[in-house]
Amino acid sequence: MESNLKFINHVLLILILTFFATCTFFSNVQASFQPLLGTDLHNQSLYASGYITMGARTTVGGNVQSATAITLAADAIVGGNIEAGTAVTLGVAAGVDGYIQAGSTATLGASATVQDFIQAGTTATLGADVTVEGELVAGTTVTTGATAVIGGDILAGTTLTVGADSILRGDVDAGTTTTIAAGVQIDGVLTANSSKTVPPAPIVTNQEDLITSVQSNLKSLGTGTELVSTTFGTNDETLEAGIYSTINYLTIAIGKTLTLDGKGVDGTWVFNIANYLSFAADSKVILKDVTNNSSILWNVLGDKTGATGYTQLGAGAEARGYIFAKGFVQTGANALIAGIGNDCGGAYSATDFIEFGADSVIGVDNCTNGTVTAITEVPEPASIWLLLLGFFCLMIISRDKQITFKVIK
Repeated sequence: MESNLKFINHVLLILILTFFATCTFFSNVQASFQPLLGTDLHNQSLYASGYITMGARTTVGGNVQSATAITLAADAIVGGNIEAGTAVTLGVAAGVDGYIQAGSTATLGASATVQDFIQAGTTATLGADVTVEGELVAGTTVTTGATAVIGGDILAGTTLTVGADSILRGDVDAGTTTTIAAGVQIDGVLTANSSKTVPPAPIVTNQEDLITSVQSNLKSLGTGTELVSTTFGTNDETLEAGIYSTINYLTIAIGKTLTLDGKGVDGTWVFNIANYLSFAADSKVILKDVTNNSSILWNVLGDKTGATGYTQLGAGAEARGYIFAKGFVQTGANALIAGIGNDCGGAYSATDFIEFGADSVIGVDNCTNGTVTAITEVPEPASIWLLLLGFFCLMIISRDKQITFKVIK
């Protein structure tokens, strides 16, 4: 009897040690974060291989990049830089807190503001009362409306036309002719037929291959827990950190809430979605006890037959984390995409456009662009391991009926 009890105690001690080793393993894996994106994209809140448009009064906390055109409607604000493979257009009173680089034209509506420089591959056209704090460079012509203010030097590859009562605080060079209206103040030197060389037009590399690679890497983490497309999201839901997947679409219904419960430890939520992702009007993703070092990654693969891999947010919908979409990303009015803590979060379209409805928000005030990270392996919840340990215990005890009988007796 005594020897049998000693054997059982020995087995239980092994199980306890195994349990703590398992807990330590989970802690280490959950904290092992790795960058997902290369240096070309890790500072971008938004990227699209197609165009990007932002509705009136939309605000973006971080940098914005498109392989084609970027358009901001009236009063829209970008808190970082804008880089476009072709044209950049700002509506009336729109603003950019960083710089603008446009592969072709840069067009600013009246009272628009840019806190850094503008570089346009071809023409730069500024409306009345526009303010540019840095330099203004265009491959061909530069035209400003009345009462414009340019804080740095101006360089036009061909002609320069300046509206009345404008203020130019630096040197002004034009490859051919200059036309200066009445009341213009020039603090530097004005030079027509300048010999200065205009720099080459900015180039934005198409990042489809990079985003596709990131999506493939996320998919390779595994299917994890399947979320049934027809039932998940029809009611309020709560998910702990882990890998989740669908064999079709993932939808959060109108007015419903998805709560991500981090349990106060670093973790990653990976959603591998075979078709499309949809947040219906006024649906919300809410964070509960999620640490700032955690990640939320929506991987909209579009690899189901006939799928395009798009993402849509209805009016008033709120999403958190980073969206990687094969196809387009589109929102209604008053939509929100935000990160965790002070991180901006964002959206990336591998092959298509991004469109935001009026009064949408991407990233909270004063958010920062960070490196998009995820743990290299997302473990299943610890309860599964505890269950396996329980079965292991039963197997050890039940392998000898005599021992089991004596312990009970």
